[in-house]
Amino acid sequence: AAFAGAVAAVMLAYALGAVRIADKGALVQRSNAVESLCHVDVLCLDKSGTLTANKIRLNTVAALADLDESRVRLMLGTYARSVSAGNRTTEAIVAACDGSRTRFEEEVPFSSARKWSALAFGGPDSGSDEDLAGTYVLGAPEVLTSALGPAEGAWQAMAREWTGKGQRVLLFAYLPQLVALSGADGQARLPAGLVPLGLVAFTDELRPDARATLDGFRQAGIQVKIISGDSPHTVAALARQAGLEDGAEPRVISGPELAALDEAQFALAAREAAIFGRITPEQKQRLVRALRDHGHYVAMTGDGVNDVLALKQAKLSIAMQSGTPAARNVADIVLPGDSFGALPEAFLEGQR
Repeated sequence: AAFAGAVAAVMLAYALGAVRIADKGALVQRSNAVESLCHVDVLCLDKSGTLTANKIRLNTVAALADLDESRVRLMLGTYARSVSAGNRTTEAIVAACDGSRTRFEEEVPFSSARKWSALAFGGPDSGSDEDLAGTYVLGAPEVLTSALGPAEGAWQAMAREWTGKGQRVLLFAYLPQLVALSGADGQARLPAGLVPLGLVAFTDELRPDARATLDGFRQAGIQVKIISGDSPHTVAALARQAGLEDGAEPRVISGPELAALDEAQFALAAREAAIFGRITPEQKQRLVRALRDHGHYVAMTGDGVNDVLALKQAKLSIAMQSGTPAARNVADIVLPGDSFGALPEAFLEGQR
């Protein structure tokens, strides 16, 4: 009877805690998440929807290859309207650039692992615009650099300047001819000899409560680590604006740098760095696991399919309401209205 009474008391405490946490703006999907909240000492998060409001806007287009900006914008607008599955980036391009949906010959959809997408247009014989015939690629500049032709131009300094201001930067490039976008093994292949057409910068509005939210995590004794697919320089600039390290300069590391480390070095970087950029979904999962293996009780926030592996690996998984069904289904807690600012109070309530 005493045992049964204790179990009932625990379940009642969980239920009441879930109600109080819901009042703070966080919906508990699994009752044991109430207890997990009090153990968390590391919180891993992406910048989109957390530090930023996830309201991506195309800010600047710098035309390259002696083209007019209006021409590059038209090509970008057509490219964004023609992809099979859009995302927030293509939506921002469509909102800012003219263009029309055009039939393509081959496509490589964007993926968080590749960091680029591509379309091949065949010209008028295949139903495409004659002026658009060729192969087009949109992706992270540092990823596309290895596939550029010998005349790269001086856009790299511009890209560094923009990322240093917290802007997300993509490179738009092309080949005037159709080329295969996959190898004999069926895997996507980045075409060689690409010609840069334009450098594209996007802004994402910093949440008004970002600094107060990070202060709240510090008060709750929780260390924050930002794990993002964006450029580490972009993420670091936004983190500084939000006061991530309270004035100190956070250690930043990129996905390619992590890929070159052995297991021991990787584990050390996971503990010591605060900002991780150009991270693949597999690396995100591995970072969470490395922190857990070192004894940390790790919470992870996410909103996309690319976050599911890491969410499953975390001790406490938190999803945004606007996220994919896959992310919400594996989450212990969902944030209605993407109310990220409610989390510090939810952690304090769990501790209480």
